[in-house]
Order: sequence, then structure tokens, then C-alpha cells
Amino acid sequence: MDIKNILRQHDEVFGLIKQVRTYQNQEQVKEHAFEISKALAQLAGILKVHLSSEDKFVYPVLVKHQDAVIRTTAEAFAQEMGELFKVFDAYKRKYMGASKITENAAAFIDETKTVFLALETRINKENMSLYPLVK
Repeated sequence: MDIKNILRQHDEVFGLIKQVRTYQNQEQVKEHAFEISKALAQLAGILKVHLSSEDKFVYPVLVKHQDAVIRTTAEAFAQEMGELFKVFDAYKRKYMGASKITENAAAFIDETKTVFLALETRINKENMSLYPLVK
């Protein structure tokens, strides 16, 4: 199984997270709300394509794998991701658009930390626990 595209998407997600995190306080968030909203839109798009790829091409193969460790690991990852995407989708809807970010800068900063940490944790877990099994 070729997972180069999946790993590239992981890198893109990390890059966008890093970009948004450069804005550390409310003033910076308000000043750069448009750039942040663009980055969030890109992140949402990458995650949509990424999850679709995993759902259609990666997990169906892995949950039928002959190796029981790969099967059970893939099943656990597939279940976890559904919940994380729901959290991200609610976050995205709440803050999609510069005006929403500007109006709620303090809450945006706090929620961004939580959501981004969850995404990073998940991707790191895939990179360290799941995808090395299939290489």
C-alpha cells in the first residue's frame, strides 16, 4: 500500500496548524483574521480529502488485512477519527470567516489550542503506530 499521499497530507495539516499558531494573542488574531480564515478553509479542505482517502482506500484494506495487529489497530483508528472530525467540523463552522474570528478572538485562541492539539495527537499516533505497520 502506497501511503505517500497520506503522509504528505499529514505534513500539510501540520504546516497549516503552525501557520495559525503564529498568531498568539487577541490583537494578532484580530489583525490577521482573514489570513487565519483562509488557513482554516485550506485545513478543512485537506482534512476532507484526507479523510475521504482514508475511508475509501486505506481503512477498508487495513481492516481486512491478514495481520490481526494491523486489523485491530486500523479498526480503532477508524472509530476514533469520526469523533475527532465532528469536533473539528463544529470548530470550523463556529470560526469560518474573518468576522467570526475577530468577534470571538479569545475563545478562538482557546478552542484552537484544544482542537489543534487533538489533530496533532491523532496524526502523530497514525504516523507512529499505524502507518509503520503497513510500510
